Amino acid sequence: MKKIFTLLLLFLTCNSLECQIAGGQNVYSLDDCIDIALENNFDIRLSETIIESAAATLTSAFGNYLPNINFNMGFSRQLNVRTINIGGVNLPLANINPNSYNMSAIAGYTIFDGFSREAAYSSARENLDATSLNSEYTVKRVMLDVFRQYISIVRNSQIVRIRREDLELGKKVLERVQALYKAGNEPVGTVYSQEADLGARELELVRAENDINIAKALLLTTMGLEPKYDVEFFEKSIPATITDNEILAFRKSIGSLRAITKSALNNRLDYNSTGSRVQAAEANVSVASSGYYPRISASGGWSWSNSEFAGFGDFGRSFLGLNLSVPLFDRFITNNNIESAKLNLEQRQVERKKLEQNIRSYVQTAYLNLDAAEKRIEITGRSLKSATRNYDSARERFQIGAINITDLIFANTQLVTAKINRITAIYSYIYSQKEILFGMGKLN
Repeated sequence: MKKIFTLLLLFLTCNSLECQIAGGQNVYSLDDCIDIALENNFDIRLSETIIESAAATLTSAFGNYLPNINFNMGFSRQLNVRTINIGGVNLPLANINPNSYNMSAIAGYTIFDGFSREAAYSSARENLDATSLNSEYTVKRVMLDVFRQYISIVRNSQIVRIRREDLELGKKVLERVQALYKAGNEPVGTVYSQEADLGARELELVRAENDINIAKALLLTTMGLEPKYDVEFFEKSIPATITDNEILAFRKSIGSLRAITKSALNNRLDYNSTGSRVQAAEANVSVASSGYYPRISASGGWSWSNSEFAGFGDFGRSFLGLNLSVPLFDRFITNNNIESAKLNLEQRQVERKKLEQNIRSYVQTAYLNLDAAEKRIEITGRSLKSATRNYDSARERFQIGAINITDLIFANTQLVTAKINRITAIYSYIYSQKEILFGMGKLN
């Protein structure tokens, strides 16, 4: 029972957000990386801040429907008021209160402003919608980046493993060749050839290790963490094999290129955001046009002034007012504002059309990449089988002296290349799936 409890505790620990392994290294799953990136990524945090600003603008636009109320209160005291100069003669004054108090409360309300506030509210609302959609799109884009970088890490990890196995195999072959040379059964050139090949294998291993370290640093940066190398990632978060049935099922789920493009234009958040931007720009044209309309406003309030802080009923005054303002000539300011708003509208419409073109291009490219990835999986599967058989045959023939070391090295190089191509093909296909789902606006 104690052993079962220990195993269960170990399992739960290793599936937490940030598991600890020997040596103090952190281990992240794909879900961990996505969760951390969604919380810490700087682009996402910035987009959330922009949403808050857009929401404040909408609140301000709604405030235009409300009255503005001001309360004022003041106090002043006159100095040197005991005498008054009349005809050059200073006459004394008696019972003069030097203090002065005043108080007022005034409210104003705009009855009609040429539909400016209605258009401003509409513009602010559309801008908030656009900002929210852009923020959601940023989340999807960051998720795609995490997918791509995580896949790169898993791929490079497997390549490093292949390179290390290849290096160990090369060392064993070198030991055997050196033993045969000492026994007089192999020329010294065979030893030199294997030593050169071993150096090439070491170099490829160094390159592969450097690639994985760069990939780790890049992913950690996307996650909003400090780039470092003492971290590991669960390779099992990404499937290592793809079956023909899975390929066919995915093809069936996405449909034709026409269906994919239609889905992209319906679901892409960045494209929907541009629609809101266009509507906001149209509302801004109405805001600018309001300068040609008259304005009607009402005001009311209460004021009081006295030399003593008393007599509010006797000295207080209430008032109501109605104001009409008709623009007769504003030095072409309204016309300039309208032209600027129309230019902004044209820019937003062009941006939307340009984005539509980019989406169509992106989707078509992703579709072609998926086609190529499917073909690479089939081709690399056949190549790996042939390279494995060829190497096994070459190794047996080398052991009996039927071929030289150069032939064995060539067969081994073909096998290593076939293994790496196979790994690359599988993970390229997996990323192609994510890429086309992102293009369709269905990446979850």
